Amino acid sequence: MMQDEPALSLPSAVVRKQIWSKAELLDLISRSAGATMAVIDRSLVMIYVNEEYARWFGTVPERLVGKTLVDVYGEQDCARFMPFVERVLNGERVQYQRMLRTPYGFDEWRTICLTPWHNSQGAIDGFITTALDVHELQVTMNALRVANQRLSSHMENSPLAVLEMDHKLQLLHCSQRAVQLMGWLHVAGLEGRLLTDLLDPTSMDDSLQLALSRLQAGEESQNRAETSFVRADGTEVHCEWFNSALTDEDGKVSSIMALVQDVSAKIQIARQQHYLANHDSLTGLLNRAAFQGRLEQSLLQARHTQGAVALLFIDLDGFKRVNDAEGHRAGDEVLRIVAQRLASTVRVGDTLARLGGDEFLVLLDQEVTRDVTDVIGHRIIEALNQPMAVDGRDLSIGASIGVAMSPPMDVDIDALMNRADQAMYAAKRAGKGRLHYAQAVS
Repeated sequence: MMQDEPALSLPSAVVRKQIWSKAELLDLISRSAGATMAVIDRSLVMIYVNEEYARWFGTVPERLVGKTLVDVYGEQDCARFMPFVERVLNGERVQYQRMLRTPYGFDEWRTICLTPWHNSQGAIDGFITTALDVHELQVTMNALRVANQRLSSHMENSPLAVLEMDHKLQLLHCSQRAVQLMGWLHVAGLEGRLLTDLLDPTSMDDSLQLALSRLQAGEESQNRAETSFVRADGTEVHCEWFNSALTDEDGKVSSIMALVQDVSAKIQIARQQHYLANHDSLTGLLNRAAFQGRLEQSLLQARHTQGAVALLFIDLDGFKRVNDAEGHRAGDEVLRIVAQRLASTVRVGDTLARLGGDEFLVLLDQEVTRDVTDVIGHRIIEALNQPMAVDGRDLSIGASIGVAMSPPMDVDIDALMNRADQAMYAAKRAGKGRLHYAQAVS
């Protein structure tokens, strides 16, 4: 027959815990909680304080029990927290933060918690107050608040538009500059809306869509894109987007930020520079360099498609006489009128240029035939033979035109221009005001 097994023995700590009285447990909690504790009755008399509470006043609990809050804190300090006391005595649990001077002479933040003390009948006999050290947390929160305010200020004052979105491109925040740049009415109502819904469809081109989608997919952490659109007021806006993605600890994209720069002025300047580099400043027609580039492209295209190109070299008749007699200002006005009349005689798609002085060029590279060239050439001669009103006077000039066509000529642009130039001089020798064709060399 087996002997009874010995009973399991419990740890001594467990045994002690079972025999502790409520008073001992209360004393243990109040001494070891690391917080100041006090019980105050309705007449604001302290009926219990723990050692931590008394230490703040440089004394022991026995010297504080029986004193009122006014005795301990003074009337001025009591006036600051009496509104909270009134609330807790009305049954509300109150929590607030205040700066307190520690026993060591430092000012630190504490969270004060006031809890109503109900008797067995449910009436409020007073309240319990505790204070926890939250100084480091409060300092950190204050620093974070200041940093956020500083960042927000930078965002609002930045010349760049700032857009913050979640991983779905729903707007979380946008600066006032963004509202102005995009032509939105106001900030209110924008939060939570998709960027793709807010932007004009013409501005959500492939460049921006691809850049944002690559950030969303985690393929890139930052990129840039360029867009352009027309606002409701008709203003053409060009933007450069600098985009970046923020990822969480799992590597997933949590938000996307876009800094958008208005580069409309830069684009406009670049356009003006390009225009000036390719156009004659007096007449607005293409200059020699730009025209030669266009002619070269037309010749290559004609050879590829078995098409044709006609080059009309125009020299004004009698312009030197008008310029010498009337002055350079009148001469410049005549050249501007010539450019306008040339534009009115050619077809849409034909190319005009001022070669220099009183020499002009016309390039025909669409549906080019001898009949078409004849019609346009004689139309130009007739238009330039009409009097030109300059400073109240009618001035008369004319034009001689040399034409070189490819085919039949299979030459480069310099040779084609030289043949058209020679044909123009042949027209002048034949009596001016004529159209003369260059002959292909056999």
